[in-house]
Amino acid sequence: MRGTSTAYRREPSPRPITQSGSHYPRKADLRGANVKQRDYDVVIAGARCAGATLACFLAREGARVLLLDKDAMPSEHVLSTHWIAPRGMDVLDEVGVGEAVRSVTPATRIIRGNMEGKLIDLEFADDLSMYCPRRKRLDDLLQNAAVAAGARLRDRTRVTSLVRENGRVCGLRAFRGDREQTFTAGLVIGADGRHSTVARLVEAEEYLGYDAPRASYWAYWDSPGCWKSDPAYRFDAYFGFVADDMRIVFQTDHDQLLIGCSPPIERAESWRADPRGALRAAMASDPLIAGLIRGAEPVGKVRGTVKERYFFRRAAGSGWALVGDAGHHKEVALGDGMTEALLQARSLAGAIGEGNDQALARWWRARDVAAVPLHFLGRMAGGRDGPTELMSVVFSRMSRRPDLMERMVAVMERRLSPFELLPLSSVLGWTVAAGLRGRWAVFKEIIEAGRQGLALSREMRARTRLLCESGTAWEVRQDHRAGWRSRSWKSAA
Repeated sequence: MRGTSTAYRREPSPRPITQSGSHYPRKADLRGANVKQRDYDVVIAGARCAGATLACFLAREGARVLLLDKDAMPSEHVLSTHWIAPRGMDVLDEVGVGEAVRSVTPATRIIRGNMEGKLIDLEFADDLSMYCPRRKRLDDLLQNAAVAAGARLRDRTRVTSLVRENGRVCGLRAFRGDREQTFTAGLVIGADGRHSTVARLVEAEEYLGYDAPRASYWAYWDSPGCWKSDPAYRFDAYFGFVADDMRIVFQTDHDQLLIGCSPPIERAESWRADPRGALRAAMASDPLIAGLIRGAEPVGKVRGTVKERYFFRRAAGSGWALVGDAGHHKEVALGDGMTEALLQARSLAGAIGEGNDQALARWWRARDVAAVPLHFLGRMAGGRDGPTELMSVVFSRMSRRPDLMERMVAVMERRLSPFELLPLSSVLGWTVAAGLRGRWAVFKEIIEAGRQGLALSREMRARTRLLCESGTAWEVRQDHRAGWRSRSWKSAA
């Protein structure tokens, strides 16, 4: 609950998007009636979670899709953990790879939270689970699904520049080995991650950006025998806030555990010399994790990222769009990046099916309306100073309120905004009670929380206004099956 709205860099005045519907692959065009000769209907730079999923949806509707990636495929995504919420699993089911994920990756239904020794267990309903599949296998499943749907995949292909005609993006140039090729298309998509080449080439403006206050290091351990036999581990995932570190444990493929730590950025600089030793020492100081790694070494190297930036970028323009981390990179503490990418890919497919630039503009604005609350939550939850007195008070109260724990699960399922989680009257009552017991810091912190809430309200009003001004007729809703998203591809006119 640190920082104020003034720390965010506001969005610049957007450039107008040219009206040019005929350049797009409308639904009729996707079935062969192309209005203009070009190599592909859509070229997608980035063939992982967002890009491969989008390619699959588009190719199933008859679009000629080229999917490019600079890396050899399949390969591990070395700077990504891989947590997928139920909403994201819904998308994987639609693509047709959900069961393949479940066949190898264990389901997570109970998540244990630990805030300075106060424990809470959050449990999903019987028909819902989270999963943590390894990226190499998941990306391969998605790429195979895209190719089976009719997309063409070219790996080891690096985008270098864009092709433009009358100010409109109409293709790209890319190197494979020492050979440069040009691919023309009705639409170019950047799904190439937070350091997106496409975003740089179109000069996509950043807004609501800030530098990460924490680093992240993680590694994989073989699950010890106690993981499912010891009563101390009657949970499937763990998120702990101990001292000023955030710690995680996720179960993943082939009976392994992903175990990680997010220390404040200043202290993380000292981890660079010996990340394995630093990670082991940090994990051994947490009683719940110490028993999982005692006498064992991680499988493979320790992975980490020290300098991150979280942001929104303009996500649509004349002949181009950005999806996934290329357009919105959020706080790693939320573990929501892959779910966000999958949901964006599904909704962007529907926008492309509308067949014009205005549909992409509406999609961009709807993305912001859906994503801003979690962006604000991530900034508060991932602060560098550790849990505040107010956070500890709220966590302790929640642990005694099953109704509030159910609401927290609803937030994780994207059925409830995180800022609708707690009744204001309850929080104020808890704050007064804590203050009367001598925990004076809660009064300052509740004022800061109020400022953050007002900043979010202002931002949501601004984003909703921009969505309305885009002339949208889209429905931005939250329900059990669809979550916040545009109307589906199948219903596109």
